[in-house]
Amino acid sequence: MKVRVPYSKSKRYLSGIDWVIGALDEMCVRATGGSNASQVVLELKGRFDDDRFRAAVAGFTSQFPVLGGRPARDWNLAPYWKMPPPGRPIPVKVEIRSVAEQDVMPALAQGINTRFAGAHEHLAFRVLHVAEDRHFLALQFDHRLFDAQGAEAFLDLFQRWQGGEDCQDRLARILPAEPAHLSDWMNKFEAGKQLVRQLLAFSKTTPVILPRPVPLKGRGFKFALIEFDERDSQSITERAYKSAGFLMFMPYVLATALQALDGVFRARDAKGQDYLVSVSVDSRTPDTSPSKLFFNHISFLFFGVPAAVVGDRKQVLEQVRSQMYEQIKSGFPRALAESSMLMRILPAGVLGRLMLRPLHGEFASLGLACVGKGGYVHSQFMGTEVVNLFHMPLVPTPPGVGFFVNQYGDRMNVVLSYVEGMLDEDDVRRIRENVRRLL
Repeated sequence: MKVRVPYSKSKRYLSGIDWVIGALDEMCVRATGGSNASQVVLELKGRFDDDRFRAAVAGFTSQFPVLGGRPARDWNLAPYWKMPPPGRPIPVKVEIRSVAEQDVMPALAQGINTRFAGAHEHLAFRVLHVAEDRHFLALQFDHRLFDAQGAEAFLDLFQRWQGGEDCQDRLARILPAEPAHLSDWMNKFEAGKQLVRQLLAFSKTTPVILPRPVPLKGRGFKFALIEFDERDSQSITERAYKSAGFLMFMPYVLATALQALDGVFRARDAKGQDYLVSVSVDSRTPDTSPSKLFFNHISFLFFGVPAAVVGDRKQVLEQVRSQMYEQIKSGFPRALAESSMLMRILPAGVLGRLMLRPLHGEFASLGLACVGKGGYVHSQFMGTEVVNLFHMPLVPTPPGVGFFVNQYGDRMNVVLSYVEGMLDEDDVRRIRENVRRLL
């Protein structure tokens, strides 16, 4: 099918995955009132100049009109990112305050739970001063504009720019026009058939779901950060490769996440037959150009594990590895990205509702993101030492609970994210202990 629909070559059209992320955003707003946002956090050691930082944010972000855009539809019905008119100020909030050590995580949670003020606001910086030489810098971002790797890469470019590095070439290539993808229809329909087959396979069972509090609307997210030092991180990687296979880190983490949560799910009388886990995977290659900084360059893998076998780590690993090999071999991530181009005809809110229908009104039992080393490669930020870097995502609801695993330098972090009320303090303590014991 060689029908080609005309489109504007100057617009930045949204991909199918971009539109799926927009549907997840609508799903989040409908469920809790919050958006599909996230934040990347730098833990800093040393002196930090607030005034210099404010000025740097203003100077850097002013170079990106995309930060003040919003989704829109073209005459050909393809969605695109509508840029603001020339001269409109870029709405990027900068908040700076002091907090006590014990209030750092609650303050960071409060920040990410704060919705952006309007349709054109997609970014916010927050600095928390704990002591004269101890600080936390959080970059809150709209997931429709950045994925996790892109947000880190944005901070990395910020560091290069304010440090005096000549970034003009990179800045010029950062946001090229994106085609409307209104061709190659046969490939898109074939990819859609593959996606439907996969969803039908999962629809034959009922996913295990942790009960969500009622009412759900208006509830924020809470977080638990589990940090590992360099030595423990290296040991975890070695155990993962030994038990799951070389470069099989994600299956090892997935098995750990299921086993860490299983007891809590059972104690909470979670209903369902199989655990279904959605895993976001990055589609960038190591030599990806700066044009992959904005918007979403990911796809998803889905794994089903019978609740009855979760206690057997060997069985879980075998099932996850087998399913991963099969999905990669069949090209499922690419098929999902390709077929989702067809879904852009639907309003994001409608697509969000349809995405829940095959799985009995659910999206997954839990979400997992395992990004490894991200896009921020510097050991300092504006002259201040970076001790650690971690992410705090709002997990789409449903499921409303998930893990984010990243590595900064030689340190690994695991962040548990969940809707307030889904877990109590004893649950979180138990999950922390399980993660440390099982990893």
